[in-house]
Amino acid sequence: MRPHVHLSGQLICRDDAESAVVSECLPRHVELTRAEPGCVSFDVQQSDDPLVWQVDEYFTDDAAFARHQERVSSSEWGRRTAGIERRYVVERERDVAPTTRGPLRTAGISLDCADPEELVRFYLALLGGRRLWGDDQASGMRTDEGLVLVAQKVEEYTPPEWPGTAVVHLDIDAGNDLAGAVRYAESCGARQSKSQVDSRWAVLLDPAGHPFCITTMVWSDR
Repeated sequence: MRPHVHLSGQLICRDDAESAVVSECLPRHVELTRAEPGCVSFDVQQSDDPLVWQVDEYFTDDAAFARHQERVSSSEWGRRTAGIERRYVVERERDVAPTTRGPLRTAGISLDCADPEELVRFYLALLGGRRLWGDDQASGMRTDEGLVLVAQKVEEYTPPEWPGTAVVHLDIDAGNDLAGAVRYAESCGARQSKSQVDSRWAVLLDPAGHPFCITTMVWSDR
């Protein structure tokens, strides 16, 4: 998806005369800009300091932003405010699809195992968080990010076979150091899978044999 272009910052007048020019020209400038194809939003507001104006604008992409700048350069606003100081930052932000809200919520992820206590200790060491409960049938924890993991005891438990079995698994953020993250996971009790399918992901097995991935390929909205 193409990133939005976000400009934000301040228009800083030297004196009341410059501020009066902004006040005079701004309504038409806002009207014309908001009517431009590709303008998502455009706001210029006077701050508590009457000589400083806060600017915040979004455009759908670089092409729309370039067309806006070209139009403004020859407009009355552009000519009359050309000498006023501008302190702007321009950023590109990934376009995020709108979210939907359903009636249900994820309560957690349950992991079958033979020893719930062992498995919760492992994930507490690996991910951090706090223990929620524990008995001879199940143990629960919540990670620092808020994910609830439940280790539940299954009689005559058999670890999944990977690859070869369809398995829901965890993807864990390695930051910028995949090798270091793998070494840490091994120190917590994980072991590397004999089968590795892509160098961008490391497949490891927890103490109950569940596969999980450690990767640097992590989605970001920015």
